Amino acid sequence: MPWNRGESIAQISITLKVDYFRDQWRAWRVLGALELNARRYWSGAMLLNIVVALYAPALLLSMFSFETPLENITNFSLSITSTATVLKFGLYVLQLGRVGDLEKVIARLDDRVEGAEQLRCHRQMAKKLRHLSNLFLYTYGFVLLNSEFSFLFRSERSLPFPSWFPFDWKTSTVNYIGALGFQLVAIFGQILQNFVDDSFPPLALCLCAGHCQLLILRISSIGHAPSEQQANEAELVDCIKDQKELYGLLELTRDVISWPMLIQFFVMALNIGATMFGLVFFADTMQDRMYFVSYLLALVLQTYPVCYYGSLLEDGFGHLHYAVFGSNWVSQSRSYRASMTILGERTKRHPRLLAGSLVPIHLSTFQGTCKAAYSFFTLIGNTRERAGPDPSQN
Repeated sequence: MPWNRGESIAQISITLKVDYFRDQWRAWRVLGALELNARRYWSGAMLLNIVVALYAPALLLSMFSFETPLENITNFSLSITSTATVLKFGLYVLQLGRVGDLEKVIARLDDRVEGAEQLRCHRQMAKKLRHLSNLFLYTYGFVLLNSEFSFLFRSERSLPFPSWFPFDWKTSTVNYIGALGFQLVAIFGQILQNFVDDSFPPLALCLCAGHCQLLILRISSIGHAPSEQQANEAELVDCIKDQKELYGLLELTRDVISWPMLIQFFVMALNIGATMFGLVFFADTMQDRMYFVSYLLALVLQTYPVCYYGSLLEDGFGHLHYAVFGSNWVSQSRSYRASMTILGERTKRHPRLLAGSLVPIHLSTFQGTCKAAYSFFTLIGNTRERAGPDPSQN
């Protein structure tokens, strides 16, 4: 049953047996995503969204206008990251209803888990999801600490990141406090948006891959334990229904993450290349190096896990076909073998997730992104060599 806008998303997530997206729902609540989805624009969390939305133009207006290459590179990376973050967050806000539908499908598939082997596989899946969510949480917490406090160790009055302001903050204490407060709030909101934008896709794909593995176990075990043929036929029919649910889960996941992931892949190569260039050539202090390393780690985390689980999911659907013949079908009834043939034909369909119907969510895409990042890194280096040495370093 589709989720309707009048139904509380919070109530949906609370009624589930396992709340896989607990951290993501908390972040969406803090960011006011539920209010935005319900078209309630006047709330306390909306102020945070307004500050984050204004942060991207403040960065874009000052692009390539600073004295040192390090400031220009930092500003460039943050500009495209901030713009992409705002766009991705807006797309997820529009799709929150589908996230509710997705959780309902997961709850129905969870109810089908039975037997020691399936329960062990399910526990491992839930544990893996918790570790994955914590990995994003700790990494982005480390980035937040580096972003918020690295400027404190500089000798002169400065801001966490170079950006444009319509007033002089260097000579006025009041203006400086205002600019600093704006940036600190914007950075917190943006990193929180990045956390929920980047952690949800790999968690969703990991769930799809996990339930695909559970279905493989369920199908391949039919007929091996002492049971009546009629019970085996009923179990096979239930597995066919599970397969339909699994395809529905994959379709919902694709609808939610497709366009945000296309934006992610588009900006990733530029971001990694520029960040590596700043780290290799211009990061002089320990604080700058720590910031660029943590930022680079966050960039890799934005892409690699979702590509890894996209590849794992594709392999899992490929093994689903062989699971049909792993059951004890030889000694079963004619109707069982007929249903098994239908299921075997259905499992020949190997779905491949595409970001924006263009780019595969696959490890090959991550590899291509790294190659594009290296090309951009080389391009910046060649441009720097033709332009000559930087006068500010003399």
